[in-house]
Amino acid sequence: MPKDPSFDQQAYDVLQHSTLFGNLDESTLKNIIHECTEISWRKTDTLNHEMGEKYLFIIITGRLKVTHIDPDTGRSLALFLKGEGDIFDVFTLLDGKEHVIFPVVMDPMRVLRIPLERAREWIIQHPEFNASFLPYLGEKMRALESFGTSLVFHDTNTRLAKLILDHTHPESNHEHHPVKLINNLSHESLAELIGSVRSVVSTQMHKLKEEGIIMSKRGHLAVSNLEKLIKKCDI
Repeated sequence: MPKDPSFDQQAYDVLQHSTLFGNLDESTLKNIIHECTEISWRKTDTLNHEMGEKYLFIIITGRLKVTHIDPDTGRSLALFLKGEGDIFDVFTLLDGKEHVIFPVVMDPMRVLRIPLERAREWIIQHPEFNASFLPYLGEKMRALESFGTSLVFHDTNTRLAKLILDHTHPESNHEHHPVKLINNLSHESLAELIGSVRSVVSTQMHKLKEEGIIMSKRGHLAVSNLEKLIKKCDI
């Protein structure tokens, strides 16, 4: 169980505004947090996928990149980039089977850990949680579908533009539109998210900056011209 009251409050604030847990009443949400154990992971830690066969993890701070690695070539492909309020691992939660993936910690992370069996009981005991869980799954399935079709039908330029657009806040009071979740990722990590390689992504990012579509300063990404970015996505 989390021993730090300030972390309990932080966890409550994050989950209260999350897609998955936001519909739960205050008492239920606090009870869930109370049942969990607080875990910390260091940046660049590579986690053992087997831990997902015993526990469900709820992300409170930081980002987790979920990748597959080809054993022959060593190339990696990132299937998901998970952030605050996300859970890991959905697949094992659903079917209880081994899921061979390579989770990589992108930032210092604080997460809540709960045994899988107890997490499954939540779904049964709390209809309001189940009502949020299905749309959450649908969102992740649509993201995978979009990723798969984009790999087949779109070139690298379009895939990169779509990745940036998907994480861009459409409304902004500033000159630039902030980019969420992927805003300070390396070009190598961006390449993994679109099925490409670092050198190609670096070239395309440079072109987007030259065209005045994006700006990147000290590793932080923002969109300067949203209309041009949308046109790049062919939508």
